[in-house]
Amino acid sequence: MARAFEFFAGMGLMRAGLETVGIRTVYANDVDETKAKLYAANWGHEELHVGDIRALEGEKIPDAELVTASFPCTDMSLAGKYKGLNGSQSSLVLEFLRILSEMGTRAPRTLMIENVMGFLTANGGRDWETVVCGIQNLGYQTGHMVVDAGAFVPQSRARVFLFGHKGSIELPEPPEIRKDLRLAGVAEENGDWWPPERLFAFMQSLSELQFKRVSRYQDRFWPGYYGAFRRTRGGKAVWEVRADERAGALRTTRGGSAKQAIVRAGRGNIDVRWMNVAEYARLQGAEHLRYDSVTPNQAMFALGDAVCVPVIEWLGKNCLIPLMSQ
Repeated sequence: MARAFEFFAGMGLMRAGLETVGIRTVYANDVDETKAKLYAANWGHEELHVGDIRALEGEKIPDAELVTASFPCTDMSLAGKYKGLNGSQSSLVLEFLRILSEMGTRAPRTLMIENVMGFLTANGGRDWETVVCGIQNLGYQTGHMVVDAGAFVPQSRARVFLFGHKGSIELPEPPEIRKDLRLAGVAEENGDWWPPERLFAFMQSLSELQFKRVSRYQDRFWPGYYGAFRRTRGGKAVWEVRADERAGALRTTRGGSAKQAIVRAGRGNIDVRWMNVAEYARLQGAEHLRYDSVTPNQAMFALGDAVCVPVIEWLGKNCLIPLMSQ
């Protein structure tokens, strides 16, 4: 069985995807104590090393054939004002490259880095070039692809995956988004649907365009489920509902705008409520894992900051295993 170590491991969804294709994690690192609780609850403590990546030394990392890094996306997105590698969080990917350099000839032959789409464009694309060149300077050939979780689950979640391999590299076409996947497949019928006064406030916050959209949903014969999220427009918090029957990209839930709601509409009725942990887990293909070691909000934060399991499984089968078999 191929071995892997993972940096910025989070709650372990990278591991969840890789182990389905026969890649075993032998070392994992993350600094977040809450995510570490989830990781340990599902995978145990043996391979997990909790601490700042800046304190790690390459010579103390075990041997493996693969290394992955889902480095912090904060500075690659609007939340971090697109600071990119100038930000304190996303710049930690450079520590990952330092560790590979310190490992020398022991560094894995194959690597995979994951991040949001802003990774491609931050600072005019210069940050992307910095990381790509850094990998190439370590002796890797590089290639990348964009995969949307919508190919596997009803969540719009495009992510870029950067590959490095000490040998020739050829990648397949990414999977196509499936239009038949709908939020109804993961949403629960029962739940804490909002009372009339809160539903009224929700409807009042909608723009004219959004109100017309929701009204059309309400008039449909068959009820549907739609993702909803808050935006700040003109200094005012407003709700927006998706134009398709799927969720937007799950995000961390520390800020109110990041937490998603579900709209159920049809046959003249409309209901709204927050998404719950079970629904977040299904949208990440991680419904088989445990979440009772932390609070629901902490679990949703960890899920929103993680990779989508079936995406990793597809990449493992179609990209990583073929590369490592060369």
